[in-house]
Amino acid sequence: MATTVESEKQFVEIIKESSSKLVVVDFYSLTCPPCLVVDGILNQLAMQYPNVGFYKVDIARFPDISEKCLITATPTLQFFRKGKMIDMLRGADKQAIVKKVETHSNGDGTENAKAFGVVGHSDLTRLVLKKQSECLNQSDDNPLENVFTEGDSVLESDVDEQLVLHIAFSQPLKLHSIMIKAPADRAPKNIRLFANRMDIGFDDAEASEATQEIELTEEVYKKGGVVNLRYVRFQNVSSISIYVADNLGDDDVTAISQLAFIGTAVDTANVSDIRQGEDGHSH
Repeated sequence: MATTVESEKQFVEIIKESSSKLVVVDFYSLTCPPCLVVDGILNQLAMQYPNVGFYKVDIARFPDISEKCLITATPTLQFFRKGKMIDMLRGADKQAIVKKVETHSNGDGTENAKAFGVVGHSDLTRLVLKKQSECLNQSDDNPLENVFTEGDSVLESDVDEQLVLHIAFSQPLKLHSIMIKAPADRAPKNIRLFANRMDIGFDDAEASEATQEIELTEEVYKKGGVVNLRYVRFQNVSSISIYVADNLGDDDVTAISQLAFIGTAVDTANVSDIRQGEDGHSH
């Protein structure tokens, strides 16, 4: 949820906060209907981008801040990095707001998003719903959550080398690639991907038609572990299941140290909301 600014001193601290992360400030008015649309959009984005600071300033309550920031209409969003405004957006166009946040959250503030060397796409791992995701045949000591945390921890299989990972996302995605890092001798070899099939078990994973089958090699891992998907088959992915059949070392235990998803989020904007709020409210 976007945090309401309560003082000028707090606003100054917020701008200082942008030295280490992207800060988005929503200048709004209580008499501006499109501002309500933006408020809802930012509340959603705040959950999807925990490393971005979302704040809102009531221009009637803080006219001096609004004047210094050259606010002439609401809603107006300003984007800050390293203490400076790097971009601005007026109106309540959800698609435009989402694109701006996604672009600037990548760190360089340019229109060319890049994730794990894949130009034009972003790391969407932040959209994984960890509590709704699970892994079949995981070791109790080394569970699925380890692939989404920094450090030396890994996901390991338990009774044999096979795994079935069920990964849920907070919104639909267009998946371009996946990235897998793993210990060389226990890294996944043959995997099968299933889009929107959270019901897949081991028997189904072997017998059912997969959305895509991939054979991973030592060379793939040496180059960073990024594998391109058949993009047209992964256009509206709410969840993905990954069946790991074996590993490169023919070991009894398969291990994965990191798993990432690369692509773009599907815009789920309500058309009536966009039309209602596409024009700013002048002051």
